[in-house]
Amino acid sequence: MNEFDNIYPDMRASGQTLIRQCQLVMLRMLKITHYLCEKHGVQYFLVGGSLLGAIRHNGFIPWDDDLDIGMTRENYEQFVKCAVPDLPGDIFFQTDETDPGYPSCGYVEARLRDKYSSYKDRDAKHDINTHQGLQVDIFVYDRAFLPDNRLIILENLLLKAISGSNKTRTAIIKRISKYSPASLVYASSYLQTMGMWNFGANYIKENELAGLIKTKFEDMEAYIPVGWNSCLKRQYKDYMQLPPPEKRQGHHITAEMADPFTPCIHKEVLNWKERHNNVYTEN
Repeated sequence: MNEFDNIYPDMRASGQTLIRQCQLVMLRMLKITHYLCEKHGVQYFLVGGSLLGAIRHNGFIPWDDDLDIGMTRENYEQFVKCAVPDLPGDIFFQTDETDPGYPSCGYVEARLRDKYSSYKDRDAKHDINTHQGLQVDIFVYDRAFLPDNRLIILENLLLKAISGSNKTRTAIIKRISKYSPASLVYASSYLQTMGMWNFGANYIKENELAGLIKTKFEDMEAYIPVGWNSCLKRQYKDYMQLPPPEKRQGHHITAEMADPFTPCIHKEVLNWKERHNNVYTEN
């Protein structure tokens, strides 16, 4: 067993519904991430629906089925160097380097994947050959974009076209950040199709990331940007207003399309029924 089993026990089986079981899997991964980030001096922050959930629901949006965190480039690099080697053996760190089928320069630069579970809604061909455990998305934010979704999309598409890997993309984007005379904002690789231009203003201003504060998220406290209010207003407008009932649904867990107790088809998986017999090897 690994050290985190005592600190953050796996509570997925206590969930009364499928979505709650999945949320408990992701919550544990967030707790471990939070612990390791504090241990190694890495700053992370909730973004997107997870930030909205923290403010409006003090945790997950009740129907939400994923969890999103952000890191600036320098913090992400510190996370990879210092925190990833400390991850327990039941969490797989997924990038285009650790999982060859994972898309380079894709929507999400890195993910934490639970080895016991799986998503079944494989809506992209590359998903078949990549790890599909329940996930925490890690969006890497670079101060290298102009404050407009259309322009962010165009820049990401151009970077994808000229970069063969996340490593190459990172080298280019660091030069943009360092030498551009324009006033730039933080954004990630998420916006990549023109249909996403109206996904709210999906960027963070420099002053909004000038510091981080803690807020309640389920039974823990997680970090959010000091400028969380303006971020949410820009992305969701009247963010405290609940959507109509017909729109209260997640991205993955519909029609039993997730299984918190059955792993995907990948070499980096574990069997839930055998978990007490597993001896984890720290990466």
